[in-house]
Amino acid sequence: MELETIGVALGGVCAGGVVATAGGAWWWGRKLKAAAQRIFKLDQARQFADQQGAQVRKQIEQLQHEMAELRVQASRARPHHVSPPMPSRQELEDMLLRDSEPPSAAEGFATTQIMPRKR
Repeated sequence: MELETIGVALGGVCAGGVVATAGGAWWWGRKLKAAAQRIFKLDQARQFADQQGAQVRKQIEQLQHEMAELRVQASRARPHHVSPPMPSRQELEDMLLRDSEPPSAAEGFATTQIMPRKR
């Protein structure tokens, strides 16, 4: 082979390698750039979720403190074991006699009677 042919072949191989390298860099560069953008968006979403979680925790803590204060206020405002006044002797006798009186017969309907079945 002549030296000129070897030089052209070697130049073609080198040019092909450069073109392949440039094509691969462009192809993988797009893929890596898209992946970096997705990672960036995911990181932003994670940070936002962390901020929201911290805010929710603060709100829950604040509400728990308010509930504790309200419970204390409610326990102070509520009377403890206040018994109702004892009924007088007359009221007690009236309650007992009221339960022992027979039902009044002034009802508009007669009492219901069960009729035997005919077979």
